[in-house]
Amino acid sequence: MTETPLDATGTRLDRRRAAALAAVSCVAGAVLQLGYGVAAIAVGYPRITEPAFEAVWLLVNLGMAGGLAGWLLLDVAWPRRLALIAGGTAIAGQLLRVAVSIWLIADQSAAVDGPIVAGILLMFAGLGTLGVCTLRGPLTGWPSWAPLTTVAAGIVTAAWYSIDRPTHFVLLGLLWGTAWTAFALTLRRLTVVGHVHKP
Repeated sequence: MTETPLDATGTRLDRRRAAALAAVSCVAGAVLQLGYGVAAIAVGYPRITEPAFEAVWLLVNLGMAGGLAGWLLLDVAWPRRLALIAGGTAIAGQLLRVAVSIWLIADQSAAVDGPIVAGILLMFAGLGTLGVCTLRGPLTGWPSWAPLTTVAAGIVTAAWYSIDRPTHFVLLGLLWGTAWTAFALTLRRLTVVGHVHKP
């Protein structure tokens, strides 16, 4: 059996190609997220919670999940086993939020507070742990901080839900969206140029 070739950074080429596809989905999701923030300003709350915008948020979460899958494929978070568990936890949280979006699109009166909170906890716990694992991995400079930056922006955004909901939905798109855009572009760059190992 022929072994899969490695690139200059030691990453298997098939995994790097898969990560590149995941990066595209993450970039697309991040662009939609920024658009969601602009829409939150334009239409305001509570219209931003209408089914059409909920469908956009569903796609945003799929993009986030794709981005995290790509990050895991590049093996830039150590120890790998913990990183896989953490990334899987975050992805599970995002997929739970996708399920909530489907539910809300079908029935806007659905009681979804519990599943939303559960999804947020899974996302933040998993992404935060993945961020720590990334700091212990081979990346240097900004890329090593990309996952934790998304967590920080997400926590700030979530905190505004109980303070001022219109502001929360704007931040959901523009602040958290900016962090995810930076993450997505970093992932995309890593799939193109690879990464530099720590000395």
